Amino acid sequence: MAENDILNKKDLFDNLISSGRLHEAIILLKTISEDKMLWEITDRISRVEESYCYMLRYAMDNVADPHRDIIYKNIKEDLVIIFERLIREVNARNSSSIYYSTLRTSKNRSISLALERYNTAIHLNSPFNIASGDSNGVSSVEMESIESDLFETVWTVFPYSSDDETRLNSFFGDNSIPDNVKLFIISALMLGGFEFWDSRRAIILANIYASNSNDKVKMTALTALVLLLYINRNKEFPPEIVSRVKVLRDDPQWMSDLKIIYLELIRTQDTDRITSKLRDEIVPEMMKIKPQIDKKFKDVEQSGDSMDFEENPEWQEFLENSGIADRMKELSELQEEGGDVLMGTFSQLKSYPFFYSTANWFRPFNVDNSIVAKLGDDTNVIGELIANSFFMCDSDKYSFLLALSSVPESQRNMMISQIKAQNINAAEIQNASLNLTPDSRKNIVNKYVQNLYRFFCLFRRKEDFNNPFATEINLTELKPLQSDFLDDTTLQLVGEFYFKHQYYKEALNVFKLREAHMFPDATLYQKLGYCQHRLGNIEEAIAYYDQSELLTGNNLWTTKRLAIAYKQLGNISQSLEYYHLLDAMQPDMFSTTMNIGQCAMSLGKYDQAIKAFYKAQYLDENSDKPLRPLAWSLLLNKDLEGAQKIYDKILSSINIRPIDYLNRGHISLAQRDFHSAISYYNKFVASTSDGWNDFIKCMNEDRAALRNLGVDNDMLPLVIDATKYFEINN
Repeated sequence: MAENDILNKKDLFDNLISSGRLHEAIILLKTISEDKMLWEITDRISRVEESYCYMLRYAMDNVADPHRDIIYKNIKEDLVIIFERLIREVNARNSSSIYYSTLRTSKNRSISLALERYNTAIHLNSPFNIASGDSNGVSSVEMESIESDLFETVWTVFPYSSDDETRLNSFFGDNSIPDNVKLFIISALMLGGFEFWDSRRAIILANIYASNSNDKVKMTALTALVLLLYINRNKEFPPEIVSRVKVLRDDPQWMSDLKIIYLELIRTQDTDRITSKLRDEIVPEMMKIKPQIDKKFKDVEQSGDSMDFEENPEWQEFLENSGIADRMKELSELQEEGGDVLMGTFSQLKSYPFFYSTANWFRPFNVDNSIVAKLGDDTNVIGELIANSFFMCDSDKYSFLLALSSVPESQRNMMISQIKAQNINAAEIQNASLNLTPDSRKNIVNKYVQNLYRFFCLFRRKEDFNNPFATEINLTELKPLQSDFLDDTTLQLVGEFYFKHQYYKEALNVFKLREAHMFPDATLYQKLGYCQHRLGNIEEAIAYYDQSELLTGNNLWTTKRLAIAYKQLGNISQSLEYYHLLDAMQPDMFSTTMNIGQCAMSLGKYDQAIKAFYKAQYLDENSDKPLRPLAWSLLLNKDLEGAQKIYDKILSSINIRPIDYLNRGHISLAQRDFHSAISYYNKFVASTSDGWNDFIKCMNEDRAALRNLGVDNDMLPLVIDATKYFEINN
């Protein structure tokens, strides 16, 4: 059997398992395993088959077995794992993906050996052994290599045995193991589960969350668990996963921790928008005013007073008028909310050889790291400054250090000063009680998710991995945790995040889930309607707006949205009714009055339209918006003198449009002043992009209106030809 044939059998195998045809699935597995001479796997298949046959025999003999469902699900999971082992064995021989390359070159083929090697190194580095002279210790470079080997082993071993599970539980429960290393290996547990589902990985992560006292370890483990389950959400999870989650729910912080994780995961959707805003809006605007800023600073240097910039109100006014102050305020607010404002900056600093290693992307920042040591005399100062930096995730801290090591000392000192200032600002923000404490659970998850996002989006071999951020993350699809994420307060939090950041499709889905689990709510119906409206689903939007109206009566906001929606739908008469209602609720509003006029004009109610546009003129004397629709309404109402007066006013302004010449020509045509009409028509032709073709098109469109004004239908071809002759002769 060819190797590709094995991979092509996956859909068939999945179908056999899901439809309960386990006998055929077992035969398929045996055929593959025997063909490849994988005798260890063949023996495993035979043991699972034996268990299945016993279960079948007891079932057929009507033997009561309260655990039959659990046994059946476990057998199905065993068969799935066996099939994935077969795929793994096939790919391990020649696949070029980084997972299989790492598997082939891994120094430790078992978790027990990798842990033993690591524990030996930890023992040699213990202060007691070094002080007593029994050991010189292990260098930081060698220790990092041992940690990386452990990471790669935990990542690539599959499936975990019960002994592996026990040893890893002991590892995470050992207080002598540094938390940084535990955090490192948590990511390896998760990453391996992205490649092949293994329930033992999930159980270990659940145990870490349940038993570890360190918030950073707990929250990182729970985030990894949620992502591991989410990546494998289409699988049938075994009973022990469901049972373990039920136990975790006893933790009083379980629900709040899940909410934090959900929000931080969906916040990644906003990363591209923030990066684009920085790249396309803020930076270009800064560059535009750079010459003026340079001049301001030059003036300061010449004056010799460095406080001048702060004290000169004209300069502050300059920043505000340029729009930069508002942009920076918006950026600061995004950062305070946890938005990833540094992704664009640090994405350019991931090309160092340090980031060629998969493991290094997940390595928590440590001042004892060999990368820090390369900075020489500044090691302690820089290491501590970077470690305490509030706004950078671990991956960015390493990027910053690597960039710092390659710049001249003078620039390095300036950058160090900036970090110091940033840390002082962060401390001030914390003292202002803005919920930005570095050890907060929210910030732990925020920075870990940023680390993950950078890996899956920026790693040079990112195509080799299953990216959880490639599509919208919807944790309500996660069956073991579905009841937690369907909690109304969680849905409200998630829905409001999407809604605030204008992700209307995602917000609509969340709000619909809320709708199914709560009593009718007017505000929720408004937001459902608004999401549908922004997505272009006008009829669905109206239906939700109507439901909101039933609960609240005449609501100003809903009435306005209904008026707009009916207008967009083409139901002008209904739209006009709502605009009149809106005018009664909030009289003398310019925009409402304009819309009343436009709707009336569309319905041919020119007297009503004219009154509305005159009123709009009165409400805002400085606006020219009412002029054109007023002039057109006067024209179609056969008030040629009034229309001419308005069009002449428009044509005497600097804001002339081609259509103004055309409509002024129509007035002359209706007055049988043909020479004047032709003159205006030629000005229209000269000012449009497609000239003569635009004129022919517009004349055909306005034929009915001109006939209504008394223009002889037979005269139109003559006028058009005369216009053409006039154009040629002039």
